[in-house]
Amino acid sequence: MQPAEKPIRVRFAPSPTGYLHVGGARTALYNWLFARSRSGSFILRIEDTDTSRSTDEAIVQIISSMEWLGLGWDEGPGRPGAYGPYRQMERAALYRQASGQLLSEGKAYRCYCTEEELDEDRKRARAAGRPIVYCGRCRELSAAGEQAFIAEGREAVIRLRMPETGRTVVRDLIHGDVEFENAQLGDFILVRSNGVPTYNFAVAVDDAAMEITHVVRGDDHLANTPRQLILLAAMGKQAPAYAHLPLILGHDRSPLSKRHGSVSVEEFRARGYVREALINYLALLGWSYDAETTLFSVDELVEKFSLERVGSTAAVFDTEKLLWMNGHYIRVLSAGELEARIEEYIKGTSLEGLPGKDGKPGLAELVPLVQEKMKTLADFLDLTDFFFLPLEFEPEIIEKLRGSVQPAAVLEKAIQVLYELPDFDTGTIEASLRRAAADMDIKVGKFLQPLRIAVSAKMVTPGMFETLAVLGREESLARLKAALVLIQ
Repeated sequence: MQPAEKPIRVRFAPSPTGYLHVGGARTALYNWLFARSRSGSFILRIEDTDTSRSTDEAIVQIISSMEWLGLGWDEGPGRPGAYGPYRQMERAALYRQASGQLLSEGKAYRCYCTEEELDEDRKRARAAGRPIVYCGRCRELSAAGEQAFIAEGREAVIRLRMPETGRTVVRDLIHGDVEFENAQLGDFILVRSNGVPTYNFAVAVDDAAMEITHVVRGDDHLANTPRQLILLAAMGKQAPAYAHLPLILGHDRSPLSKRHGSVSVEEFRARGYVREALINYLALLGWSYDAETTLFSVDELVEKFSLERVGSTAAVFDTEKLLWMNGHYIRVLSAGELEARIEEYIKGTSLEGLPGKDGKPGLAELVPLVQEKMKTLADFLDLTDFFFLPLEFEPEIIEKLRGSVQPAAVLEKAIQVLYELPDFDTGTIEASLRRAAADMDIKVGKFLQPLRIAVSAKMVTPGMFETLAVLGREESLARLKAALVLIQ
C-alpha cells in the first residue's frame, strides 16, 4: 500500500520593509491558487529578521493589500494555527534550539573573524579570481583559540559547516534540475553576533517546523536554495519541493521597479484598479492555460491553475493590457456593485459625500452614464466632478468654446429649446436638440460641443443628452446662460 500523500502546505513569506510589490503579490497568488486547487493550506508568514528595515506599518500594509486582493490565509497573523507564531522575530526560541543542536553535533561552529579580516579575505579572493566565500579560518578553531578570541572581546557568529566538494542539485518544478558547486557556497552565517538569525537559517527552520510541502517563490531565491537544502539535511529534516517563478520585467526588460511606474498593489488600488483585473493579470505573468484564453474569474483560476503550466522565462509587465483588462472588469460589474466600489474609492477625494447630497445626482443616476467609458475607478472623478464642483474654465477651454461652430447662436438656440420642453427627460432632450441642430444646418456633434463645454468645462463628458437630464432643467439652463455671458 502506498503511503498517504501529505496535505499540501504552502506559505507566502514577505519581508515587511515596504508596500506589497506586484511581484510579491504574484507569488502570493500562485501559492494561494496552488493551495486552493489542491485542497491545501495557505500560510502567511512575516519574515522580519531584517530588524533595521522591517516595520509594523509595512505589515499592516501587506495584510491590507492581501485582504483587498481576496487572498485570505488559513494560518498567519490574526488567524492562529498549530504552527505559530507567524512572525519570525517571535520564533527566537526555535532558532536557538536548532542552532544549539547543530553546534553540539559539530555541524556548525562559532566564527570570531572581524569585519576587517573578512574584508581582507574578500579582497585577496577577488584578486586571485577565487569564489568570494568564507575562508574557513575559524572552522577548526581550538578551544584555546576560542578562549583567546573571547578574551579579546570578539563576538561570534554561528556558521554552518558546508561540504567543500561535490555538487548540490535543486530539483525545481519549473526549471528542472539546477546544479551548484558546493565549493562556491561557503560556510554561511546562521546566526549573527547579536543573536538574530539570517534569512537562510530562519527560512529553513520555519519551513521544516511548519511542515511546508512546497516552496513557491521568485527566481531571485534560487541561489539560496542549495544552502537551505544542505541545512535541512544537516538538521535531519525533509526538504519541501521547490518552484522558482520567473522574474517580472518592465517594458525595457529590466527588473520591474519604481522607474517603470506603479509597482505596488496599493498604488494600483489608489489609481482605481479593481481586484478582479489585478488578480487575472498577475496570474498570466508566467502562467497560461492555453494560447487563447485571457480572462479568468477567480473560481476559474482555482480550477485550472497548476505549477506545470508556469513557464521559466521572464514575464513583461504590460500596463496597457492591465488597463484594458481593468476596463473590461468595470464594465461587467453590476450597477449596484460598481456603485459600491465607487463609493469606497471616492472616500478622501473631492467628491466624498457629494453624490445624492442637497439635490445633487446620486451614484445610481451617474453610473449608467459613465460605466462604459470607465477604464479605472479614478475615471469616475474625471467624468462626473462637474456635477458637484464649481466649474473652472481654463483659458484653453474658453478658446475651444469660442472656436466651436456659432457658439453664441447655438447656446441661445439650446437655451430656448430646453426652456420650452414639456418634459426634461433624455429622450425628449435628444429629439429636440437634434431638430435644433438640423434647423441650424449644423451636424449634431458640432452642435453639442459648445453645450458640453458650457455645462462641464470639459471636452469629454458622459453622453450630452443624459448629462442634461441628470443636471435638470434649472441647472442646465443656468450653466448655458453663464457660458453665453462668458463668450460674449
